[in-house]
Amino acid sequence: MTRDLSRFERCRVAAARETLAAALDVDLLDGSAMARIIGRLETALRDLVHLVDGDGGQTAGPGPVVFRCPAAHPEDPTPCAGPVVVTVLDRTNAGVDGCEHHAVSLLASVTGTRPVPKPNTSVGLAVRIFRAADHTRPFPWREGRS
Repeated sequence: MTRDLSRFERCRVAAARETLAAALDVDLLDGSAMARIIGRLETALRDLVHLVDGDGGQTAGPGPVVFRCPAAHPEDPTPCAGPVVVTVLDRTNAGVDGCEHHAVSLLASVTGTRPVPKPNTSVGLAVRIFRAADHTRPFPWREGRS
């Protein structure tokens, strides 16, 4: 039996396809790149398993999506792109943990935030996230809305 996929489910499948495509280009000799892509593949596979199991990876009703990092905005339909790698701190040092993808979105959307790497993450990861946020529109999941 097949069923129509929701917009969120189609986004999860597309993200899994993008992750698989990105895995093809990873330098197998680069340990930090391998670790990042393995984390992304793990998240994509977990999301697809939840999708197939029928829960869709969502809580009941229009609430927030589960199986995502705390930095993911409830309106953002995109899945995590790997494991939690940074804590995003605001001006008062209140923080939230996030994957690379959602940390970039949060940094781009909230003024005065900064990423702090988690232990055992690759050198320069927080700087790369900070730079990516500089080139990301605030609330990027709202693109296309009027």
